[in-house]
Amino acid sequence: MADNSKQRRRSKRLWGIALVLSLVLLLGSVIYWVLSRRPWERSLNPSEFHTTYPSITTGLATTTLPADAQATSLPATETETGTETTQPPLADNPVDFAALTEINPDVYAWIYLPMGPEKPDIDLPVLQSRPEDNDNFYLHKDIHRNYLFAGCIYTQKANAKDFSDRVTVVYGHNMLDGTMFSNLVYFRDADFFDKHEFFYIYTPGHLLTYRIAAAIQFDTRHLLNSFDFSDDRVYQNWIQNYILEPKSMIRSVRKDVEVTTEDKLVVLSTCLEHGASRYLIQGVLIDDAPTK
Repeated sequence: MADNSKQRRRSKRLWGIALVLSLVLLLGSVIYWVLSRRPWERSLNPSEFHTTYPSITTGLATTTLPADAQATSLPATETETGTETTQPPLADNPVDFAALTEINPDVYAWIYLPMGPEKPDIDLPVLQSRPEDNDNFYLHKDIHRNYLFAGCIYTQKANAKDFSDRVTVVYGHNMLDGTMFSNLVYFRDADFFDKHEFFYIYTPGHLLTYRIAAAIQFDTRHLLNSFDFSDDRVYQNWIQNYILEPKSMIRSVRKDVEVTTEDKLVVLSTCLEHGASRYLIQGVLIDDAPTK
């Protein structure tokens, strides 16, 4: 009888251990599934944005864009007829900024980077936090100012909203679902870089065209805090060492682009290697066209 009792106790312990192990494995499987799916990282992709807000834009992909612009200085927009000076008719601005600012007054620009037929375009509003908010307010906030891991495309308050600074840094997450700035990493491929030269930024009354001069992997330094681009020497060193002849193992350079301290840059910044480094797409302003 004593042996049977011991066997029953031993059997109960074994069943208990097996049950605990099964629960641990089940819990681990659930956690793994949640982390692998990462539902909180889902963002509003461009097609969903245009579906949700169909009146915001009239379809940038079908808009006539100055994609063949090769000028290194901004062209004149006025022509003279006899003694009169006339201006060409203004192009339509396909972005309804009035509707956007009704959704959120922090929206002040729209970025469009065509990626070709194989990959989704980067085609989203640009926001900047309010003075009372922190600089990275939209890192994990959607256009409605609600929590969203994917956040928004945004700039920080160190930059002016008219893109008049020497260097404007535009931030966006490198999302697992292919949205926000995740497609910037395709510029690491030399052929892709060669075929995609331009991105565009709309603001109320303007279409700004940028030619991509260089795409590089960079460290985690905050550009606007680490480099005083108002200093000519600092700016020239950046141009020389990170655009014309980048000191980066991963780099793509457009050799025929001339960049000087007279030029204005927009740097599109996203993370690589789970935040261990940054990937920077650097565009030089080549055209500022007025729009309706």
